[in-house]
Amino acid sequence: MKVKETVLATILALILCFQIMFPLASAHTGEMFTLIVREDSVVPGNAQMRVNDTARWINVDDRENVTHRILVDANSDGIYQGEDDWDSGNLTNSCEHINGTKVDENCNAYFDIIFNETTMNMSYYNIVGTYAFVDIIFNETSGKTEKVYGNVTVNPDFHLRAGFQDNVINDEENNNNEERPAFLLFIAAGSGVGAAILGGMIIFGSKEED
Repeated sequence: MKVKETVLATILALILCFQIMFPLASAHTGEMFTLIVREDSVVPGNAQMRVNDTARWINVDDRENVTHRILVDANSDGIYQGEDDWDSGNLTNSCEHINGTKVDENCNAYFDIIFNETTMNMSYYNIVGTYAFVDIIFNETSGKTEKVYGNVTVNPDFHLRAGFQDNVINDEENNNNEERPAFLLFIAAGSGVGAAILGGMIIFGSKEED
C-alpha cells in the first residue's frame, strides 16, 4: 500500500504544480460596449474594453435637424478622416420603419466597431491600444458645427488578474506569449508519458503486494 500511496501523492503534486504554473483562463467571447452620444457629450468619454468587444455609439440626441458623426482615428496619426480611419456617417436619433424595414437605408442611429482580428484584419497586438474619436455635431438649422473628443482603449483579453490590466505590452512579453503554446504542448506530452509510467507503477506495485 505504501507504494500506491506514494504514487498517488506524486500524481496529485504534479497536477497541482502544473495548475499553479499554467492556470486555466476562460476565453473572452466579446461583449457590446455602449457609448451614449448626447447633445453635448459622449458617455463614457474614455471607454475601457477588451479585444473581441464591440464599441457601439448610440445617438440619443432628439433635437430636430441635428446630426452626429463619429470619426475614429484608426492608426493614431492624429487625422480623423484618413483613408484607413472609421466614419459612422450621419447618425440621427431615430429611423423610420415600415413593417420592420427601414424606409431610408442610409439612416442610422448607431455605429459599431468590432475590435477583433477577423473584422479588423489586424494581428492581436496591433488591435490593443487607444483609439481617439471625435463626435462632429452639426445643426442644420443654424449651420453651426461642434466637436466632442474622446477615447476608446482596447486592452488584452488573456492572462486576466484582479485589478486593472496594463495597456502596454512590451516586446519581451509578446515573444514569451508566442513561444508559450509550443512549450505547453511539450509539458502536456511529458505529463502524458509521466502518467503512463506512474500508471504502470501502480499496477505492478499492486501485483507485488498480492
